[in-house]
Amino acid sequence: MIEKELGRTGEKIPAIGLGTWALYGERGEEALIAGVKAGAYLIDTAEAYGTEPLVGRALSKLKAEGVKVFLATKVSPEHFHHDDVIKSCEGSLKRLGLSTIDLYQLHWPNPSVPISETVKAMEELVDQGKIRYIGVSNFSVKQLEEARASMKKYDLVSDQVEYSPFNREAEKELMPYCEKEKITIIAYSPLGHGQLFKDSELRIMLEKIGNAHGKSWVQAALAWLVSKPQVVAIPKASTPEHAVEDAGAGDLVLTPEEVSAL
Repeated sequence: MIEKELGRTGEKIPAIGLGTWALYGERGEEALIAGVKAGAYLIDTAEAYGTEPLVGRALSKLKAEGVKVFLATKVSPEHFHHDDVIKSCEGSLKRLGLSTIDLYQLHWPNPSVPISETVKAMEELVDQGKIRYIGVSNFSVKQLEEARASMKKYDLVSDQVEYSPFNREAEKELMPYCEKEKITIIAYSPLGHGQLFKDSELRIMLEKIGNAHGKSWVQAALAWLVSKPQVVAIPKASTPEHAVEDAGAGDLVLTPEEVSAL
């Protein structure tokens, strides 16, 4: 598995992680465990997903086996007032069965709450040892700059946004900014909400590239995303088999010609 630095932290995370939105049941738990063991040891969840308890059960089993996991979760925008951020973090810690969250993210911008109030609480959580790093999700460049300008002691390490071969909006402004500022982009819905599963010219191209490397077209699509310097991807896999397949993209390096063609 290729690893990348998270922001400017010096911390390494896998190029391929595991998303958990709409992940449920015993099979979902098994998928997380299988994916982590296959090298995709970044798990992303959120209080809004309702999947933190499931993730917590998987974490408990992985911890018992001594398997490394980097855990990311998110606070919902309706909880961005100072005391609510603290309370939400404590709730997530309890549901996850953790004493420290590796990456705590602001789920969506909330213009009705001053960002300075929100990030103050986030920085306090770092000081208290309840979280290690601060990230955001679905923030524009302007919103990133506003949040960073409000921070007194730490900096943002990541921005989680939708990015796939079908949705390349992030390439316009966000990606150049994040590459310049060394902020990690965490790509959610990296397979385009299932659009790649439909027959298309892009799907045919991905199959051809995957075959050339002894990989699947899904792995080729994920490898294209993480070929970008600041990008890691968090596909959701509902079965152990799919989780292992997704993790298998983490050692696939496409040629410059393949990246350019896609």
